[in-house]
Amino acid sequence: MRWCVMKAQSEFIAFIVAVILIVIILIPLAFLVLDFSKPSSQQLDEISVLRRQINGGSILLFFNSTPTKATLLTIKGGENYTLQGVFYDYHGNWVNITGKVSYTANGISTYTFPAPLIYNFTLPAYVWNRTLLVEISGYNVSVFATVLPNETAFA
Repeated sequence: MRWCVMKAQSEFIAFIVAVILIVIILIPLAFLVLDFSKPSSQQLDEISVLRRQINGGSILLFFNSTPTKATLLTIKGGENYTLQGVFYDYHGNWVNITGKVSYTANGISTYTFPAPLIYNFTLPAYVWNRTLLVEISGYNVSVFATVLPNETAFA
């Protein structure tokens, strides 16, 4: 009889140890494994990706500026990015000059926007010493980048 009681006690102790191991180790481990899929299901922040591409990534714009000519040079660009708009700072006000910006495609001067960032853009001469604000699109989002005279763009 004593042998049965000791066997029952040891089985009960083994059961308690198994329950403790399941509660302490296996259940938290299951939550940890189920949590690994969350980062892949989160949305990508396209705005920060596009900002990192300007002046250091895939997009490099240079505002070549002289009193007689103002040009926005696309040194590194691509068809994946488009120039949506161009603005300049006039005493604290941003003036839209997108309709006055042109680029040459197939030998023809064009004023149609948005334009892919594979062209160099000719700006009106009166913005040669002004700060430009360019709107660039890519990854289905738009960001604004500042371009100072004879400097590259930064976002």
